Amino acid sequence: MKLDFSIIIFLIFGMTGTVSTALTQGRLILSDQMVAAYNEISALRIQEGKRILQKSDYAANNNWMGLYIENYIDFFTLFIQEDKALYNKLLPNRNYRLKKIRNADSNSPYYRFCQAEIILQWAIIKLKFNDKVSAARDIYEAYNLLEENQQKYPDFILNNKSQSIIHALAENIPSWVRRLLKINGSIQKGTKEIKALADYTLENQHMFKNEVVAIYSYIQFYSNNKKQDAYDLLDKYKLDHRTNPLIAFLKATMAQKNGYNETAIKILEERPQSNNYLQMHYLDFLLGKFKLYRLDKDADEFILQFVNHFKGQHYRKEAYQKLAWHSLVVRNDRNAYLKYMEKCKNLGTTLIDEDKQAFREARNNEIPDIHLLKSRLLYDGGYYQRAYDVIANHAQEYVNSSNEGEYYYRMARIQDALNKDNEAVKYYKITIEKSNPNKYYACSAALNTGLIYERKYKYKDAEFYFNKCLQLNAEGYGNSLHQKAKSGIERINNNKN
Repeated sequence: MKLDFSIIIFLIFGMTGTVSTALTQGRLILSDQMVAAYNEISALRIQEGKRILQKSDYAANNNWMGLYIENYIDFFTLFIQEDKALYNKLLPNRNYRLKKIRNADSNSPYYRFCQAEIILQWAIIKLKFNDKVSAARDIYEAYNLLEENQQKYPDFILNNKSQSIIHALAENIPSWVRRLLKINGSIQKGTKEIKALADYTLENQHMFKNEVVAIYSYIQFYSNNKKQDAYDLLDKYKLDHRTNPLIAFLKATMAQKNGYNETAIKILEERPQSNNYLQMHYLDFLLGKFKLYRLDKDADEFILQFVNHFKGQHYRKEAYQKLAWHSLVVRNDRNAYLKYMEKCKNLGTTLIDEDKQAFREARNNEIPDIHLLKSRLLYDGGYYQRAYDVIANHAQEYVNSSNEGEYYYRMARIQDALNKDNEAVKYYKITIEKSNPNKYYACSAALNTGLIYERKYKYKDAEFYFNKCLQLNAEGYGNSLHQKAKSGIERINNNKN
């Protein structure tokens, strides 16, 4: 199972809030102190969370719920900082905590739940450090624990928290793997589960509220293709980005992908940045990237903060690619473009789609067309009319040129964003016909044509183009484009039933 950064952050999103009374389940006690520590850690106020845990003296009180909460310290630190040496040092904590919890009260609904959550968190970390085989075993083990807990305690609604996203993603797992591991699920089932839990956490102001909203938003956005609905959930549940960097990440990402680039920039500028919080340098990169979409002159300053301070490997190649683009489009400096693309070749890894695509561009040793690149950036920022104006005046230059396929693709995406469906479909189809088969343009064009037909309830046409997407080369975007096509096919099949 492949899970990238942008997907995983929704699965494990921080949780804030309080509960007024302690919930006691044998030797797994969710006391007020445990809740307080949980809230601090999940908001990345790690040191304060540690202080509360130490004050609770959970080990002396034989309350192994503290180990479950403590695991979030390791999880957030490793996930955000990507320190391989620290990963090797902290990995034994996984088995130690699980061993202790397995000696707790097995009649508590938290018994299997806490084990599954710890195992899933370490599976995510293992994926981050490319230990895929061990991570897959962990996901399977956690899934079985949750399913068993559901059978034993059907009214324990917190089972829905992690179950829902596994069920929603199940259709993206190859069918033979699902049969082998006996993993069942659907987008429809996962959505129903997480909605029920979201309503419960909102009504009770439960400590898991923010995490549940994050999962609900993710499923709505990526699996159900309801992007605006996903973003609206964040206001409905009143998630505050000014007190939690992870909420800032979630809200800014959702805002930007809905075309609200100005809002996304504002959210990131308002995020908490004091020394009381675990530093999340990826947010500097996002701010720089979103400012680049607006063609800001200072966008590179924030991206440089990321590459100069972040010690991990993910998104490094993409960061150098974005610095190269800024040099070319904003500063008109071809030498700087080549310098950053050389760094893109040699630094970072190619484990995620964004880095793969950046590396492909760097390896091609081709300087992109400045008008098409500028239009692409403006489009990505939601400045659709500006994006159209940039390339419309140069249309004749691209006919029968090496950039013809990209031109038609960029024009299709702009028309799609402007809700001109007929024009968008026309350009998407030309893209499929004329673009370089080694590029991702045709694959993305097929996906987006399918999405338009799906919106119009033309399911037969939509299914044809989703399948077309799966047949085409995605050039570094295969995991995301093909996954969205598979989700589209599942939605169509659900509508047929």
